[in-house]
Amino acid sequence: MTPRVTLFCIADEAGFRLLLGKGSDLHEVLHRSANEFDDVSHEFHSSGRGRAGAAHTSFGHDSSSKAEIERPRFAKHVVQALVAEWAKGTADRIVLAAGPKMLGALRDALPPSLTGHIAAELAKDLSDVLPKDLLQHMPDLPQV
Repeated sequence: MTPRVTLFCIADEAGFRLLLGKGSDLHEVLHRSANEFDDVSHEFHSSGRGRAGAAHTSFGHDSSSKAEIERPRFAKHVVQALVAEWAKGTADRIVLAAGPKMLGALRDALPPSLTGHIAAELAKDLSDVLPKDLLQHMPDLPQV
């Protein structure tokens, strides 16, 4: 039997990547930054882990409340890209990996048509992990 093709969605509050993998061969098919979306505040992700900038107050809201507003907005863009890639029919299953809050936002944005194809969810920020090293952070997925 041939290995299954997995569509990986790796996201954080600053951006996301979609990768396709068959066995141990992973390649990136899309990489987008939150800065590319006009309806997502550029301030919301600037205080995240590994990002330049400090938390700041804007319009009477601290950065955590701003994130609670912007995270779901950005998650919708991530899921739109995931849906478009899934529609190409090149993958058999989906794996989501994001920090706990972003993972929750992704779950909330997922259409019912995709939820049955989620093979695994990992509540861990893997956005800075190179594609060649991603699989060592993933749960064991059956290859067939």
